[in-house]
Amino acid sequence: MTSTETSSTGDSQVAPLNGLVLIGGRSLRMGQDKAQLVYYDKPQRDHLTELLRPYCQTVYWSVNAEQIDRLQGSGIPLLGDVENPRPGPLNGILAALNQDPTVAWLVVACDMPLLTDLSLRALVAGRNPACLATAFYDTDGRYPEPLLCIWEPASGPVVRDAFNNGMVSPRKLLMLHSAALLPAPDPRELTNVNSPAERNALGF
Repeated sequence: MTSTETSSTGDSQVAPLNGLVLIGGRSLRMGQDKAQLVYYDKPQRDHLTELLRPYCQTVYWSVNAEQIDRLQGSGIPLLGDVENPRPGPLNGILAALNQDPTVAWLVVACDMPLLTDLSLRALVAGRNPACLATAFYDTDGRYPEPLLCIWEPASGPVVRDAFNNGMVSPRKLLMLHSAALLPAPDPRELTNVNSPAERNALGF
């Protein structure tokens, strides 16, 4: 089965995957736009888009309001944050779930420069559509990593209610609800790089 097909498992339907690259963060600690940093001969947002494409029918960029006009000509469909004063990744995830509630969303943060197809392939292979989401344990092997995660259509109402009630942490949401958690094939690939010092420590 390809990523764009819908298959049945028993009486349930497996929703097709769309991809979402989270590039709307303010990058305050990095001092420059993390999505535009070049690790592999192209901006990180483009690199991640290419990594996601084999698994997704369409890949979107999650952007903040200030980016929409500037990125309209990028050739990548954009999803702006929901109209709420709380920015952050959960806002972008909710915008995607609102945009098309019939698909699952393979979400990737732009600040994981070590991510490769190894992790994406394992995540898609280990997907459990009966749960609200499928994610790896984080680099410490203790908690869910929500920013490399498949969010199923059924997670939409849960994310919406949590967000409307003030929750901002997608990790906390996964800890409170039914998420399938997998051991990462290489936990180092989940490393977040949020500052120049962290970037230098990885040799970039």
